[in-house]
Amino acid sequence: MRSLFLSLCLVLPGLAAAPVYAQTPQVNYAYLFQNFSEDGLTRADKRFLQTALAFEGDYNGLIDGDWGPMSRRALDSYARREFDTPAETWHMAALAIALVVRIDAEGWTLRHFDGLNMSMLFPAKTAVLDPPTNDLVNWRHSGSSLAYSVGLQSRTRAEEMHAYTLSRHQSATEPYTLRNPGLAVTRIRRADGAVLYARSDYTGNGWSTVLLSADRTDEALLNAVSASLAPGPVPPLSVTQGGKLDAAIRQAFEVMDQVEHADKAAAPAPPPPVTSATASTGSGFYVSPEGHVLTNAHVVDDCTAIAVDSHPARLLATSDSDLALLATDAPHATFATFTASPARLNADVTAVGYPLSHILGGLNVTRGAVSSMTGLAGDPATMQITAPVQPGNSGGPLIGPDGSVVGVVVAKLDALSVADSLGDIPQNVNFAIRADRATTFLSDNGLSPEIKTDTTRLAPEDLAEQAAAFTAFIECSGM
Repeated sequence: MRSLFLSLCLVLPGLAAAPVYAQTPQVNYAYLFQNFSEDGLTRADKRFLQTALAFEGDYNGLIDGDWGPMSRRALDSYARREFDTPAETWHMAALAIALVVRIDAEGWTLRHFDGLNMSMLFPAKTAVLDPPTNDLVNWRHSGSSLAYSVGLQSRTRAEEMHAYTLSRHQSATEPYTLRNPGLAVTRIRRADGAVLYARSDYTGNGWSTVLLSADRTDEALLNAVSASLAPGPVPPLSVTQGGKLDAAIRQAFEVMDQVEHADKAAAPAPPPPVTSATASTGSGFYVSPEGHVLTNAHVVDDCTAIAVDSHPARLLATSDSDLALLATDAPHATFATFTASPARLNADVTAVGYPLSHILGGLNVTRGAVSSMTGLAGDPATMQITAPVQPGNSGGPLIGPDGSVVGVVVAKLDALSVADSLGDIPQNVNFAIRADRATTFLSDNGLSPEIKTDTTRLAPEDLAEQAAAFTAFIECSGM
């Protein structure tokens, strides 16, 4: 999934984060800057936006499609906090695509639990089933502190659970309680800021009870799930095809597509003996003994001639995630192996490539760590790294401690652009496409990427020597 935020950061005023290889195209996006109005949104669209706002922490009402003052305040709060403007149409589009990215990464869906006859937001891809306790089934969200416990209970047992929840309250603020003939809700906060939430609905066969807990940092997730709780089946989350929200998203993607196909910033002049016809240089790495090379699509966009280590190469395929596959007629005995599992947060990584080739004139190796498991706006296709990268690093391999490829270097944050907007200069904010996206791309194009099974940690010197053997210098001519 391509991140809408990434594109809007490239073209819309007030947003600073932009990869250094991109330029700002001249496009017409006036519609996206109109003041937001819910007129014309379907109930499905409004439910989708309410869910997105709940995940952002701005909305704490029912996810029911009724767009009233609470929903309007939530969208305006989101827009002012994130972008320092009143709510506009493009904020609606940004919210929607951010939720799509979250759904794609974590599997959030409105799940109906048949035994309870209750529906709620549930992270199907990232939910971990824990051992049951008494009459409860337990899950936890692997990406946060959010935990679920659900069960069908007697009235007495449900009352005990609400009494227990209430007894854990340790905050100066009053706990929230609701007691109706067929519904009980209790919400408390512990001394450490964690939130406990209990809800019991009488559904005919007993009291369907849902217990939620989360640390303060994940309170927005808990609020989103609790807001989604409803008896019986509910319609799935969806955007109405051809509707107002769909149109805003499509227009935003049109802006993004123009960004992706815009002229890239002028690359530094290549070192001798590269001819004056060469327009840019970059990095790549061999992925097969036949001489196939993986790099970034933006490295070879619009090239009339491509050379890999001075050998002619041809473009075989590109992907929406900014990957490109090249073929050469020169077999290469040494090629990359890919990691069998994703790089973990704070794992050591090494970026290898040919940055600033007109100055450095050779292979360059820099070391850092995985600083975030996702890219801009939570983009699951990329991860953030601290290993320093420069123009020309794009397309080079990101290596793990065992010598396997854990990513493909793709961009660095434009520090000067951020400084202009925020008055501060970010340090070592760089990005790499995750290895699983690269291996899927290679498999889709008929290659069988080799997966490394020996995870023995290599000495830094040995790692660099191995990576140097399969890292390639790419020249793009005649743009």
